[in-house]
Order: sequence, then C-alpha cells, then structure tokens
Amino acid sequence: MVMYQRKDSNAPSTDSLVACRALVRGIDRSGQTLKKIAILGNFTLTGLSECVIAKSYLQDIFVEVFAGAYNQWQQEILSKNLYSFGPDIIFLFLDFHGLDQDFFLNDRSKIATYRKSFEHNTIDMVLRYLSELGSRTKAKIVISTAVKTWPPPHDILESKLADGWYEIIDFYNQKLKDWCRNSGQFFVFDLDQWLSHVGKKWAWNDKYLFVADMRVSPLALPLWAEELVSYLIPLSGQKKKCIVVDLDNTLWGGVIGEDGLGGIKLAPNGEGRPYYDFQKLLFNLSSRGAILAINSRNNEADAREVIDKHPHMLLRSDAFVASRINWQDKATNLREIATELNLGLDSLVFLDDDPSNRLLVKNVLPEVSVIELPNDHTMYPRVLMDYRGFNSFEFTEEDQKRSDMYRQDAARKELKRSHLDLDSFLADLKIEISIDQVSSTMIPRVAQLTQKTNQFNLTTKRYQEEDVNRLVSSGYRLWALRMRDRFGDYGLTGVCIVFSQSDFWIIDSLLLSCRILGKRVEEQFLGHILNLLKAIEPKKILGCYIPTSKNHQVKDFYQLFGFRKTKTESGADFWERDLVDYDFKPNNFIMTRLDKK
Repeated sequence: MVMYQRKDSNAPSTDSLVACRALVRGIDRSGQTLKKIAILGNFTLTGLSECVIAKSYLQDIFVEVFAGAYNQWQQEILSKNLYSFGPDIIFLFLDFHGLDQDFFLNDRSKIATYRKSFEHNTIDMVLRYLSELGSRTKAKIVISTAVKTWPPPHDILESKLADGWYEIIDFYNQKLKDWCRNSGQFFVFDLDQWLSHVGKKWAWNDKYLFVADMRVSPLALPLWAEELVSYLIPLSGQKKKCIVVDLDNTLWGGVIGEDGLGGIKLAPNGEGRPYYDFQKLLFNLSSRGAILAINSRNNEADAREVIDKHPHMLLRSDAFVASRINWQDKATNLREIATELNLGLDSLVFLDDDPSNRLLVKNVLPEVSVIELPNDHTMYPRVLMDYRGFNSFEFTEEDQKRSDMYRQDAARKELKRSHLDLDSFLADLKIEISIDQVSSTMIPRVAQLTQKTNQFNLTTKRYQEEDVNRLVSSGYRLWALRMRDRFGDYGLTGVCIVFSQSDFWIIDSLLLSCRILGKRVEEQFLGHILNLLKAIEPKKILGCYIPTSKNHQVKDFYQLFGFRKTKTESGADFWERDLVDYDFKPNNFIMTRLDKK
C-alpha cells in the first residue's frame, strides 16, 4: 500500500524540529530528569553504587551511576570516559592511607619536615586535580574529608603535639573546606563526622581494609548511600517547601484543652527541652526558606493562648503562613493549606505525634511527605535533623524573605475579596514588574527557580548555577522577571531562556513562580520578550510544551500569543509563529520597566 501525505506549508522546518527535540531529550513525564552520578575514590567502593541506585529509587529519583575503577581517581579525572558519561554530580572519596601509605610511619623527630612536604605536595596535588575536574565538567563536585582513626597514633599525647597526626588531618580538611567555600560547584562531605555519628568502631573496619582495601564496612553502605542521595534532592528539584505541624504533644508537650497554659511542657531545660529544641530546628528551617503552617484538632482560642502567651514559645503566630486549628480531619486541612498557599501537595511535609493521623494522611494524600515521629518525644529533634527534604545548594535573598512574602499574599487575598472583578483588583494592586537580562548576581536564583518551579513551567528543564553560566557564555538570551505591588516585593519570580538557530528563535525555558500567577503578569512577561526579539531580528519563533503531572495549566499558553501548534512528537507539543507581524500591546494596570539592551 502506498500512502500519500499532504504537504503542509505551515509545518516546521527540519532545523527547527531538531532544535526542539533537543529540549525534550532526557526529561520524563513527571518533569524529572534522569540524574547521572559518578563515584570516584582511592579505596574500594564496591556496592556503594548499587545502594545509591536503590535509595534514590525510594525517593522517586532515577539515576545512572558511573563507578570509577579501583584507585584510579586521578586517571578518571584526566580521561574522557567520565566526561563522555556527562555526570550531574561527582562524589570523590579520598582516604589518607590512599594518599600516603606511610602516613603513620614517619619518625616523630621528622614530623615537622613531613608536614611541610605534605602541605606542599599532597594537598596541592589534590587541589590541582579538583581544579582540573571543575574546569572540565559543569557537574556538582562533592569531595570527602579525611578520616581520623581511633585511638589516635599517640594516644593521650596526641593533643599535646604541635604537628600531630590529627592536626595534619585537620589542616588538610580545613584546606579543602576553605578551597570549596566560595564555589557554587564544590561541596565538602564530612566523611569523618558522618562516621563518628554512625559509629567508627563498626563502620570504619580494619577487617575489610586488609581483605579488600575497603574502608567502609559493607553493612554501612546503605546508610552512606542515604547521605549521598540527600545531595540529589535539590539536584532533581524535589526540595520541599512547607512544614505543616501539629500542636499538642508535637510543638509542645501536653494538651492545652486539658492541661491549661501552666501545664504545657515547653522550656529551655527540664522535660520541656525536647519541644523547645524542636522549635529551634523549625525556626532554623524557616530562616533557610521553608515555610511553616499549623494543622491541629483544637479550639483555636486555646491554641492561640499558648502560641501568643507562653513565655518559652519560639514560634509565635507570625512564624506561620497558614493555619487550620479546627475539628476537621488532618487530610482535609492539608488540602486547604496547599490550596491557600498555591502549593502542590508534594511540597508539604507533615509532622504529627498521633500515628492514626499520620496513617490517614499517608493513605488519603500519598503525595505529602509524612515524617514518622517516634513514641519517645525526646527523639523529635533528632528525627527532624535527619530529614533532608529541605536540602539546597544555595541560599538566596528570596529564601530569606519567603515567609514574609506568603504573609503579604494573605493581605492580597483579603483585598481581592473586596473587588467584584479581576481587572479592578489588579489595578488596585498597583503591580510593577521589571524585565532584565540575567546578571551574575541573579544566577543562583535563576537556577533555583528552574529546579523547583513545576506548575507554570513549559519545559521543566532543570539547571544548576554552572548550567546557567554556561548558557550565558554560549550566547543564550536570558531574561528575569521581578515583581512588586502595594503589599511588598515578590523578588525574582520569572525566567525566560531563548536561543537562536538558523531562521528561528527557540524558547528553551519559560517559567514563573506559582506565587504570582493569576495576575496576568505571565502575559506581560512573554509579550514584552517577543517584542524585544522582533526588534533584534524579526524571524520565526518556536516554543515547546512538555507535559508533566503538574503543568497542565500551561498546555495552551502559547496560543494566547498567536502561536500555532505544528507538531506533537515524543509527547511534546511544538508551537510556532512569525514575529514579523507581531506587536504586543501591554495592559494599562501593570507598570513595566524593560531592559531593552
């Protein structure tokens, strides 16, 4: 049978489709990319890769691992194999025995000379290889500290020695930390501290050292893998955003409705200290950008009495951006909190001492992360410290102000209720936006937005700081959107990334924070950018929509600007329009400052 296909003069060209197909490569339908991990070291790491794969899968992160050959870390750094693999993150584990097998055998009288040699040779050598590695890859690089053996070589005299072995190891570790401190690419994994936490006596075992040059016990590999997977959470855009906490016997000890204010256990010492320290940890997470909310079955007046009046309460009412203190079930309250904050349920972490409430939420709202609090309340701080869902590679200005921004949103919603139509409400907000080319100071926030924005995100491509730097240096055009209104500053909340190929402009990424949606700012953002591109060169422009479980609302966004859907391939929709006749007319209630350079 011969099949004839009608020619479509509006069909996209081969060049444009090649470019657009590159946008969808490596992205699955959940919006998460397959993460590539490389593990290198100077001792045997057999089994660690398999444990990382298994532990990643439990976190809904899919990985591929490059396991470096035994003690070939230098060769791997210098060879092409590692870079052909294209890792997103590289773990490098170096032990002193592998760097210098005679480390503990030097004559005590010669130790000062040895230290100078070690500083100028071994340390410099490690830093040179790290520098080479960083120059040849955009991946995040995690280097381990050296481990102190126990007992120390000179027993109780070790602390008296000016050039003791421990002091040399400390010097090496500090050099690594200082070298990595100001880099967004390099991070230090404190292997020594982690082993001290889990127990060196069983995890750092000489038996496996002598049998297979294996420093870490096989029994400890799953625990070690969990630590490494915590680095993948920000890498894969799965950082959580909101902690929703119960009150009675969770945020404080006792039941306010039964015990009264005087019977509540909460103090910096005594039996109330675990709850006090628990609140300190929550306060710390809030200062790092996590937002706090309350979900409690209680009389609100009773609960507020503790929150506002208890002398040792660290988290007052203004620490929480949303609260449900009522007699509804916890799952219903969580749904309402997510809706109020315009967050996906998978952005929430739920803390409750009652196992029946935890079970209800796990069964009804499986997207919510439920932390299993133990029966022993003294372990609450430890359990919260061990939770890594809020890990991040950077800390931005927006993180610091996030709680204030959500409180400002509450005031906006109150204003909206006083207006009969959307246009009058938006006019009353007095919205101001600025659209600027991305500068070096914006890059950490731009990368952060690409990693965590899911709802208004046309392609859900995830970029690290190194990636954004590479795009800028490669000639891509990157614009950032900032917004403020009568209630406050939203900060940097939108990103558009465009590149040129042949006769086309191609939109690589277009995304906006969910906090600014519903105010028609998204229309102004893309409309002005299309005008800018037309002024630079009035050629055709292509956009791509890659569907995920969370971004259905932007499925037809390009249609608002006269784009036509020209093709659907690999589950992605390709949209196209000609800019020659494009002329965007901004609305009159959003004041726009535009960087036309």
